Amino acid sequence: MPYKCDDPRVDNWAIETLDEIHPLAADSNNSLVDLRYVLSLKRKHEGPDTEDMVSKDYHKGLGGKSLLPLWSQDVRLNFQNATLEQVAWQNQIHQLRLPSLSKAQAAGYNHSWFFQTPIVDCPKMLESLLNELVTGKSASNDENIADVDVNIETGVYYQSKEELFEEAKKLDCDAIVNCTGLGASKLCNDYQMIGARGALLVYDRKTCKRLDSTTDDEIPGSSSDVQELHDACIFAVERPWGSDEYPSYMIIRGDDIVVGGTCLNGDTEPTMRPEERTRLLENARLMGIDTNACQPKEDWVGFRPYRENIRCEIDDTDDYAKKDYEKIRLVHCYGTGGSGWTIYTGMAKEATRLVLQ
Repeated sequence: MPYKCDDPRVDNWAIETLDEIHPLAADSNNSLVDLRYVLSLKRKHEGPDTEDMVSKDYHKGLGGKSLLPLWSQDVRLNFQNATLEQVAWQNQIHQLRLPSLSKAQAAGYNHSWFFQTPIVDCPKMLESLLNELVTGKSASNDENIADVDVNIETGVYYQSKEELFEEAKKLDCDAIVNCTGLGASKLCNDYQMIGARGALLVYDRKTCKRLDSTTDDEIPGSSSDVQELHDACIFAVERPWGSDEYPSYMIIRGDDIVVGGTCLNGDTEPTMRPEERTRLLENARLMGIDTNACQPKEDWVGFRPYRENIRCEIDDTDDYAKKDYEKIRLVHCYGTGGSGWTIYTGMAKEATRLVLQ
C-alpha cells in the first residue's frame, strides 16, 4: 500500500516487489516476510456503486467512478471493500484481533478496506540483503549468485557529485547509482527532498498485553472461548482516530508491534515530544493494546525521504564532460517517501535498467 508517494510509476514497481516477496510470505520456512490481514478503517464507502457495476464501460475497464487504488486489483491481495459488519462476520473464520466494532462505529467508521499483504520484517530483511551483498549468496537457497568484492565500510562521506565521479574514475567504474535519500538534498543540491518526520512506539509482541474487544460488543468469532487470535495490521488515516499528518496505525512486524504515527513534512525534531507519546499511547489503546498493563520497549523517530516525484533517472547534466566523466553514467534512485518497502524491488530493477541501457 504505497504511502506518501504520488509518482505514477509506483504501481508497476509495487507489482514487481510483490512478485518477489509474496512467495517468501507463503514459505513457512521464511522469517523475513509474513502474510498479514490488514484492516483500513473508512468513514464512507469507496469504490464502485450499483450504477457502476451494471455499466458496460465499467466491465470493460473503461468506466465507473471507483476510488479504489490500482493495487487493489491484484488477486493475490484478496482485497475487499467491505462494511465493518461484513468483516466482523468473516472474523468467525479468520480469528483476528480487531478493534472494538462498537467503538469503531461510534467514531464514524462503518466501512473498510480488508485485504492480505506481505509485511517485511525490516531489520531482518536489511541484514539479509547486506549479507547477500557481501557474500554473494542468496538467502533463499544459500547458493552463490555472484562473485563479489564489496567494501561497505569505506568510511568515506562524499560531499558533491564531483567527488562521486572522481571515486568512480579511480575504481574504473562505468556507472554510479545514487541511493543517498535525504542526503541527496546536499549532495546533488536537490531542494525538492523533504524529510517527512515519523514517530512510533514499538511493543514486544510476545509480552504485549491486549484488550478484550468483546467487553463492549460481541464481535462474531472473537468471544472469550477462542483459543488463539491472530494479529492483524490496523490503519485509520481519517478522523477522528487519524488524519493525513497524524495517521493512526498498528503494524505487526516480526516480533514487534509498531504503533504510529506522524507524517510531518519539514519537521526536524529528532526526539519524541511528550504530547506525541501521549497521542501514540492512545492510538495503541484504540488498536487493542492494554496500555495500562504494558509499556512500549522503544520510542522511535525517523525521517521519510519524501519527494513529490521519485528521482529514478539518468543524470543528464553535462557539467562534468570536461573532466572526462562522460563515460560514467550517474543514475539517481531516491525519494520514496513512506513507500520504500512497498516498491524497493521494482525501483531497483528500474535503476538497473537505466544503468544497462
